[in-house]
Amino acid sequence: MPKHYLWAIGEGIKTYRPGEIIADRYQVEHGKILLDTQPEKMPEMPEEIPGGIEPYLKLFPYRLHIPQVFGLISVPENKGTKEIWLLEGGPITPGTASLMPEIATAWKDATPMRQLNWLWQIAQLWQPLNVQKVGSSLLNPENLRVEGQLVRLVELQPDEKSVTLQHLGRLWQKWASNANPAVAKFLKQLSQQMIAGKVQNADLLITQLDKALEVLGRSQVRSIHITTATDTGPNRSHNEDACYPPSKTVISYPPSYKTVAIVCDGIGGQDGGEEASQLAIKVLCQELQKIPENGEPLTITTKLEESACAANDAICDRNDREERHDRQRMGTTLVMALAHLHELYITHIGDSRAYWITPSRCYQVTVDDDVASRQVRLGYSLYKDAIKQVASGALVQALGITTSIALHPTVQRFLIDEDSIFLICSDGLSDKDRVEEYWQTEILPLLEGKIDLATVRDRLIEIANTKNGHDNVTVALVYYQVTSKSQMTELSLPPIDVKSAHLEKPFVEYKSQTSMFDLEHKSGWFYLLGIFILLGLGGILAYFLNPIATELIEITEPTNNNSDNQMDKKIEKPSLSTTPTFSPTLSLDVGSFILISGSDSPTETLNEPIELLTSTRDNTVKGIVANGSILKVIRKMYLSEEIWLELEVCSTTKSSSIDPEFIYYLQPKDIGWIQQVKIDSSMDIINLFDVNPEQLDGCFNN
Repeated sequence: MPKHYLWAIGEGIKTYRPGEIIADRYQVEHGKILLDTQPEKMPEMPEEIPGGIEPYLKLFPYRLHIPQVFGLISVPENKGTKEIWLLEGGPITPGTASLMPEIATAWKDATPMRQLNWLWQIAQLWQPLNVQKVGSSLLNPENLRVEGQLVRLVELQPDEKSVTLQHLGRLWQKWASNANPAVAKFLKQLSQQMIAGKVQNADLLITQLDKALEVLGRSQVRSIHITTATDTGPNRSHNEDACYPPSKTVISYPPSYKTVAIVCDGIGGQDGGEEASQLAIKVLCQELQKIPENGEPLTITTKLEESACAANDAICDRNDREERHDRQRMGTTLVMALAHLHELYITHIGDSRAYWITPSRCYQVTVDDDVASRQVRLGYSLYKDAIKQVASGALVQALGITTSIALHPTVQRFLIDEDSIFLICSDGLSDKDRVEEYWQTEILPLLEGKIDLATVRDRLIEIANTKNGHDNVTVALVYYQVTSKSQMTELSLPPIDVKSAHLEKPFVEYKSQTSMFDLEHKSGWFYLLGIFILLGLGGILAYFLNPIATELIEITEPTNNNSDNQMDKKIEKPSLSTTPTFSPTLSLDVGSFILISGSDSPTETLNEPIELLTSTRDNTVKGIVANGSILKVIRKMYLSEEIWLELEVCSTTKSSSIDPEFIYYLQPKDIGWIQQVKIDSSMDIINLFDVNPEQLDGCFNN
């Protein structure tokens, strides 16, 4: 039996020295690491859960990163009266009495993808830990350990004062100075924004890191290999389980909505469970096709939740039509893995499970939706105590039992930066900890290239039938292979939208470290300056030498269901049928071209930079228009007594007058909305025929 090491917390542990035995069972190795010399026995359980232990229980869903409470040691009177609490599943290296390396120690040798992956996990933990007032746990470098891809916490540390993302930014700033060159600039800028208070919540921080990871992931090639199998088992007459792809299939895909594996374990007997599991898979496969190929993480997560609810509603409708009630209602569990770019999404309901197998460890990544787990999440009981209670394994939710209003599917995201295997299975295999018992001998060889996917699949079915055998069994293996395809280049952070955590455009730029951007930037300004001088002189001459010819035409907005179209107006538009002229007065008619002009002084910044919105209905900023950009008015609209313009960017050049650390510059052919009053003071009107067509890209031909 492997040695079972535990981490001790509480004042009581300070009275013991290495080599001492506590409670005739726990041997002090060094520091707070104890060896359980009788791991087959249950530990002492508390009668009540003290407040300092509750955060561990309420953060039970995050046990991939946070150790869990194993039990209690009552300290003998001669050692004082303070208790010792024992944690298990912490970052203790298997087989040794030592902690895993600190993130700061492993940092300098990590790949850029791995460095961002670690920070992304910390960002994911920030909000739930702060809710439990233990956010300080993420600010202590000694408390942050790493095991391969995974960030692990030694223990939870209560907040002595309020902690903010500014504190986290200061810690990350130290790491940024020693980061991989491909991400060093990005992390320096991001940490500066956090310190300055521009990153105001964890959602915005995660969005920044998501965009960076998406761009950085382009330097990797990923392939997904999936196989499934389902079996009735030796002691059942029929199979209520179902899987997708169909049983005994082996397929390989690049990541997409097709790269999915599903396991369902039916509930309700032969007439119900089998039908429910098959119906769930049919509906899920239809719903998954609605996921966009290039969807954002939030979009994908929402679609997966909606897919689970759609399957739930389909089964509920069948139950209602067939007048099934109470225990007669059919249902099914669900665990589904969807690969997308550098991520894998796990959607879960019930007690079917997902496991993540890496070269170093096997992790159970789902939490069963049963009574025992609910007791722990509510802070009522330790898990080892909860599973001994009557009906501890009874499900608290499954597909088809109740309406979707009361359904709470769990969707988890995992970033993959090295070869990994995800096993999803019904309890026919997972019962009695068979996965934990056999992963090293049966699954790990696949990562080592010593065995093929189909052989692993068949062996797991055999283990379930021979070692358990009490139920149907279904397994699906998702083998994620990652290889590098190119040399890593520099990642930088141009903009951040402090008003919204989700933009339509990426936050990050991806450019070679040998980029000629600066040279092009300088030469472009000299070129444009000459054009603008000529345009001004030509416009003045044209103003005095040519009559202004305009015609009044009626322009109505295109008809659609958009609330933008609340009122049609007549608008004067310059006629392009005669020789147009430069007008020294502002004219923002449809078809006009606008030059955004502002201060070019490097010491003077715009108080109100020109921001284009995604629509007139909300304040989501699509991006910023840099000084020197040329735009075209493509629509004009009157809403609530305000004039709105829809503008297309024809050409752009970055100006030094806007802080590049928090601006996302719109690019040619980008389109957005703005109120006319916000643009009047920072523009000139450029005549169509006084502009070099090469400056206008697609606008000239529109």
